[in-house]
Amino acid sequence: MTKVAVQAKGIKNRLKSVKPYRAIAEYIWNGFDAEANTIDFVYTTNALGNVNSISISDNGRGIPFHLVDKKFEPVLSSEKRDSEVKHTLIHGKNGLGRLTFFHFAQRATWKTVYFEEGKFYEYEIVVQADSIDNYTAIEKKESNSKIAGTTVIFDNIVDIPEIYLSKDVCDYLRQEFAWFLELKKDSGFVININGNSLSYKSLIRDEDNFSTVIDGNIFEIEYIRWSRKLNRHFSRYYCITPLDVFKYSSPTTLNNKGDEFYHSIFVQSEYFTSFVTDAKAGQADLISPNNDQSDTFRSLTLYLNNFLRERRKPFIIDFAKDLVNSFEADGIFPAYNEKKSWEKLRHEDLRESIIQLCQIDPRIFSNLNMTQKKTFVSFIALIIDSGDIDDLFKILEGVVDLTSDERERFARQLKTTKMSSIVNTIEIISDRYKSVDEFRRLVFEPGMYAGEVPHLQKMMEKNYWLIGEEYQLLTAAEPKFEEALRRYTYILSGVVVDKTIEHESKNKEMDLFLIRQGKKQNKIENIVLELKHPVNIRLGKKEFDQLYDYYQVIRSEPMFNGSNMEWKFYLIGNDFDSTGYVNSQIVSHKSHGEPGLAFSGEYKIYVFKWSEIFTEFELKHDFLNKNLKLELHRLSDGQFDSADDIVSNSRTSDAPAEIGIVTAVA
Repeated sequence: MTKVAVQAKGIKNRLKSVKPYRAIAEYIWNGFDAEANTIDFVYTTNALGNVNSISISDNGRGIPFHLVDKKFEPVLSSEKRDSEVKHTLIHGKNGLGRLTFFHFAQRATWKTVYFEEGKFYEYEIVVQADSIDNYTAIEKKESNSKIAGTTVIFDNIVDIPEIYLSKDVCDYLRQEFAWFLELKKDSGFVININGNSLSYKSLIRDEDNFSTVIDGNIFEIEYIRWSRKLNRHFSRYYCITPLDVFKYSSPTTLNNKGDEFYHSIFVQSEYFTSFVTDAKAGQADLISPNNDQSDTFRSLTLYLNNFLRERRKPFIIDFAKDLVNSFEADGIFPAYNEKKSWEKLRHEDLRESIIQLCQIDPRIFSNLNMTQKKTFVSFIALIIDSGDIDDLFKILEGVVDLTSDERERFARQLKTTKMSSIVNTIEIISDRYKSVDEFRRLVFEPGMYAGEVPHLQKMMEKNYWLIGEEYQLLTAAEPKFEEALRRYTYILSGVVVDKTIEHESKNKEMDLFLIRQGKKQNKIENIVLELKHPVNIRLGKKEFDQLYDYYQVIRSEPMFNGSNMEWKFYLIGNDFDSTGYVNSQIVSHKSHGEPGLAFSGEYKIYVFKWSEIFTEFELKHDFLNKNLKLELHRLSDGQFDSADDIVSNSRTSDAPAEIGIVTAVA
């Protein structure tokens, strides 16, 4: 029995973080390091579904007996650790892999066959988990086998269920060996698990094969994008000869970018047959003109890096959009009221800015916890709203280094985004001014012959933001109460009801019925609009009492009368009648401080003249109008000549998507 250079306690302490799946991967790498092309991973289970034996075999060159001490004694070093990956595919670097078995087994036995001086020899090496600093090598003897290789057998397996090997370990092995098996696939390299070849194709998200010619040399190129990051492995390119002899590897320029663009590039060419690395400047051509300092090789790497950047462009756009969508789903974005056009535009500004910023450098948003994400996104929102882009760059300089080109490109994109937002805002305001201008003509120009139902109601239906942008249109075109109830119930609960209202006024028809479900105090605010012809009808007690009749129908139906429901009625006309009734009602309620309030009790009634509605719009939009320098004189261009043309050509302004639901119910 021979004692290794480091005591058992020190070995186990050094290897305590190695999980069983990684340990198994280390034994497989040992086989490939020994020039094997086939690894057989075999395990058996007992009746309880637990693993009771594991063996890993390879068809490599075996371990010559005179090298046993070199292989097992210098535990914390290895002859493989001095080999850089760019020169060789040898994996082991610390000489520890062969002793990791103590995590899952009590004993490991190596049975190895090797060829030496015209003969095959065999012997065994045994290591016990409780004395891992000792190994026993049984004297070699001539072997009857004519095939070299090594099998390591693990006995007394400790509490490993079969599902752990068939799922967790196999998943880990796919991510560990996918690039290597793809690199060596033409040479027949394979890992068999209980007789079945380990497939890694599920990890390939995108692939391409093509060729290029540089300085007369043909390079066959295979590109693969992986669906996830490979284990402890950078995205690299690999250079091999037509006979699959590995020559060189190096990380690509797209590592550690904060995205998930995991990839490998495999390059095969006759050019690499005489390829050398680390040639010193001025001496390269004396060694070989094909080297890692040559113009040809530099042109090749430039070509590959440009190719990868082009492949990354559509990927990073999708990645940025997915990132923003995840931010919204996780509540990272500030709360915006999407029913208000200005809030919606601010939201779109922030979305687009973060998408652009993520495309510039995804690292900005990586490795942030939830609080950091919310804080950072809120800062960006504030800066974008203020227009102080230089402040944003000052913040970014503390997070990530942007090149001058990246800074210029991002600034240009932010300006484009902001300009797009301004243009959209101007378009919305322009449409609203145009709609109000056309609405005025319907109301105040007798020659338009505007009707109450076909024109005024239709126009208000398309522009009910005049009453409140936060509302949802429930009914229009004078539906009866039973139909309104059906739609109302569906909007609030998603339930379709077929209910009859028992009231003598149930067949009365409302002009417009709006609804808003408020988050504050869990209130449902309902508004009924009654629009009167601007020429034929002046507002008086008769019209006022009509709203009372509406409310009596509403009171009769319990589904309209929850404790959290509020009802408001808007009566709109061109003028009041000569009795002074409506005006006296408004005056008597002036102390409430609500413009137009004419009744306040179980429900509220507001009475407005058309001129007041239009003036209110102008007052609300005056600030934006002045700051955006909207040219009002252009709004009169292309006026329509008839009421029908005005209504049919009026755009539906800011109508929420839920209208489609109402229509579906109707």
